[in-house]
Order: sequence, then C-alpha cells, then structure tokens
Amino acid sequence: MNMGLKGKLINLKIIQQEYGGKAVGWYQGKRVVTNQGIVGQLVTAKIKRIRQHSVEAETQEVLKKSPLETETACSHFDQCGGCSMQGVSYNTQVAMKEEQVRDLFELNKINSGIWLPTLQSPRVYEYRNKMEFSFGDQCKGGTLTLGMHQRGRRFDVVDTPDCNIIDEDFRLIRTITVRYFREKGIKHYHRMTHDGILRHLVIRKAAFTGEILVNLVTAGMPGLPVEEWKKALLMLQTQGKITGILWTRNDGVADTVQCDSLQLLYGKSTLSEKMLGLRFSITPFSFFQTNSFAAELLYKSVIELMEPSDQTVADLYCGLGTISQLLARKASSVTGIELIDEAVSQARIDALKNGIENCLFIAGDVKEVLSALPAKPDLIVVDPPRPGVNPKAMEELLKLAPGTFIYVSCNPKTLVENVKQALAAGWEIGTKRCVDLFPHTPHLEMVVTLHKAVQ
Repeated sequence: MNMGLKGKLINLKIIQQEYGGKAVGWYQGKRVVTNQGIVGQLVTAKIKRIRQHSVEAETQEVLKKSPLETETACSHFDQCGGCSMQGVSYNTQVAMKEEQVRDLFELNKINSGIWLPTLQSPRVYEYRNKMEFSFGDQCKGGTLTLGMHQRGRRFDVVDTPDCNIIDEDFRLIRTITVRYFREKGIKHYHRMTHDGILRHLVIRKAAFTGEILVNLVTAGMPGLPVEEWKKALLMLQTQGKITGILWTRNDGVADTVQCDSLQLLYGKSTLSEKMLGLRFSITPFSFFQTNSFAAELLYKSVIELMEPSDQTVADLYCGLGTISQLLARKASSVTGIELIDEAVSQARIDALKNGIENCLFIAGDVKEVLSALPAKPDLIVVDPPRPGVNPKAMEELLKLAPGTFIYVSCNPKTLVENVKQALAAGWEIGTKRCVDLFPHTPHLEMVVTLHKAVQ
C-alpha cells in the first residue's frame, strides 16, 4: 500500500471485532484495524499508520448500520465517542464480548480452566455512578459545550444532555452547569493554546444512598463566579441529595483530571455508599467501580471463590479496601496494600466504622512492600489497574505460593499476560468468569482463579 495514503479517508466494511473495541476490515488487500466498529457496519475511517502487514485507522463516521443494530441508540450515538455498542441488543453485546475474551485466551493458547457463566449487569441504562464531562466546543470558536469528545475528533466536544447511561440527576447537573457558564461567557480551557478556564465537570452519585458529589475542574481559580453556580446547583430538584460541591484546580497540560489544589464549596468532600451490608466513603479522586449494581455481583463472585475456612488473605491494589473488608467477614485476617495514601487512610477509617477488626492496610507499591505482609497468605487477591500486575511483582507474588490466587481484572489483555506468567511458573487455572460492568461499551471485567500445581 502506498505510504502516501496516510491521512486518507477510506470506506471500510467491518468483518471482525477484537476485544477492547477495535474492528477489522480490508482495503486494497491490506488488513485494516480501526479503533471502533461493529461487525456489518460500513464506516469511514482515517488511515493513521501503515505497517508491513496491516494498517491502523480511526473511525470517523458510520455510513451504514450493522444488521446487529436492532435497537434505538442514544440520541447522541452518531456523534459521541462514548458507547460504541449502543443499538445492539444487550444480550447480543454480552455474547459478542464474551466470545472476544474467549478468543483472546485461545489466541494465547490458554485452554485450561472452567468457564463459568458470564454475569450481566442488573441495569443496562442509567447505571454509572461517576461521569467525567469535558468542557469544549463542537467547532472552533463555537458555543460552549459540556459532554464527551466527538467520535474521530480529538478536540471537539459534543453536548450530551440526554446521555442514557447516567440518571436524571447527572443530566440536570450537567445542563444547569453548561447553561450557567455560557451565560457568564466563561471559556473552556484549550489544550493547545492553554487559554480559557473550564476543564471538566466530575459528578459522582452513590447508587444505594443517593448522595451526590459535584466537582468543577478548572485551569485557574481567581475571579470565577462559583458561588452563584453553587447556589444554582442547590436549587435543583434532584432525586438524590447533593452532599458536596468541590472546586479543583488543575494546571497540568494533559487532558486528564488531576488535583493541584482543592476547595470545598459546600457540604463534605466524600460520598457515603453501601455495598453488601458495609458502608464505604468514596474520596474525590479514589477509584470505585463505576457500576455499583454490577459491582455487587462481581464482589459476590469473589467472596464465593474463597474457601469457607479461617484463611489469611492479602488483597493487593486494594483501593478503598472494598474487597478487603468484604472478605474479612470470612477470613481470619486480611492485609490490603494500596499505592494511594488517601485511599489507605479512608480504608482504615471505614473498617473501624464497619466494626471490622481483622483488616490491616499498608500504603505502598505492591512490588516494594510485599515484605511487609505480617504473615504468608493462604489466599492472594489482586485487582490491579488496566496495565495489570508488573511482571517482577507478579514473579514475587507467585513465589509466595499461597493455596489460591484470585485475579480480578478490568483488562483481559493484560490479565492474559499475567496468567501466562503464572502457568509458566507451575500454576493452574481453576475458573474463568466474565462480569459485565460496562453495558454499551466494548469492556468486560474478569475473575480468574489460579492454584499452585501439586508436585
């Protein structure tokens, strides 16, 4: 293929999907992998990179729908780059994603272990408990928008007032916020010129208590009329209750939410959430599963995999200690390790409030503080971020050789690499299970059990 085709727009018929959302078609005898697509769609894709045996592209527009798209999608679907599987029935979505995960294991020649039935999300719509909206415009110099990045465009932001994976409280808060700042004539932060102020609006809502935390993220603080915005929010008739309003300053260049300074404008800075009989406090920047309804199924499946005996457990990458405290009700002791100090501090507080006395939480990098474990564990549970467990850390974990290893993963691709490492070290797979926490997206959660092979 001619190298001069880089940047060219091509029409591409999607014939295959890979786990994680990528789609495959053919153009001029070359295999083209684009970032988004559903089997049967005809899309316009922009060629980004030409390799020896394949071409990388980015989907710009859907020209013809797939026969699989039998349901009405969100009104923003054609422009928003968020939910790539909207329009496909939920049962079909789950079946497609499970098949892609199974293909991933087979491609890596991992055929051992029992596949347990995939757990579907109890809610298909209005399931998210957190949303990060971006401020921007849909065309250069256009009206202020607040929503998601437009499909195939890095800088353009689409207004999403009718987003259907969040509930009405999210939609009300988003709409009143963008309307307020439009009227004030305040500009969004431009990633290239670094002009403007408004960056993100982060809303979290506890699914089982109804508490709402609103966080405005800006590039600069002086002179912004946030008091009037706060009053406008508190006048809203929401089903849940706004219990905290925050103002975060982020002077970084990257298009991510980070905190350089934080100001509490109203209420408290944490959310209180219930989960399987326990209560957890969610801090502004800590990780918590974004689908509380499906997260309960995920955690139940982990608890069920734990042998009903007096075990010593190590819960690694424990975050706010959700799994740690849930397992503590069956274990003799649980030690949680987490890199983020704030999360560890909150986990300790929550454990005391929940009356759990057999949990110890340690702050630090897993691969550096394993030696701090008070005893050799009978069970190791890991729930790492998307990059998976660092290979060196995984090597050390396997050397601890507990009876059972439960691996919870939000990224089957990196999970597979860690599983291959375990198999090479003499471990065996017990069970494999997919859990869908992300309806309408190409993602699945996984739970895999590993056992040390009997010599």
